[in-house]
Amino acid sequence: MALTFCAELTAQEYISLWPAGKMPNSRGLVIKDSVANERIYRVSTPGMYAFFPSKQENKGSAVVICPGGGYERLAYITGGTQLAKWFNTMGVAAFVLIYRLPQSADLVQREIGPLQDAQRAMRVVRSRAGEWRIKPEKIGVMGTSAGGHLAALLSTRDEDVSSINDPLDKI
Repeated sequence: MALTFCAELTAQEYISLWPAGKMPNSRGLVIKDSVANERIYRVSTPGMYAFFPSKQENKGSAVVICPGGGYERLAYITGGTQLAKWFNTMGVAAFVLIYRLPQSADLVQREIGPLQDAQRAMRVVRSRAGEWRIKPEKIGVMGTSAGGHLAALLSTRDEDVSSINDPLDKI
């Protein structure tokens, strides 16, 4: 998913979360992205948009941002890209998570889809921390509305629901 629908995001790097054919909890259906009124209603390929501060301002910290939207949509601008740009002004790298929504027909277990994507996002950021000049112990998570709930789940739930038996599972 290249989510090319938003001019505001085109300069940002899109990072896919799952290797092709390895997305857990997927029925393998072809889902078409759906975007309207600055909201994402369907996500075909979960991923993150990376927002990096300038090298001079980089503090070595990062945050994964989970946009809200009642688990029915993602308010990715007000609850994502605007926050990411604000974090960048403080020297913090930010990753706006585009996660699967529970109503997706592709999900086998709807209740764990968003958490699987959030767990994987954190692993991806930690695995590439050196490349991005981020200290792995200085990576946080935040969210707005339902994204805040997802951030809390990611921070407190011990169960690993995102394992696909690849090297990132060890991170």
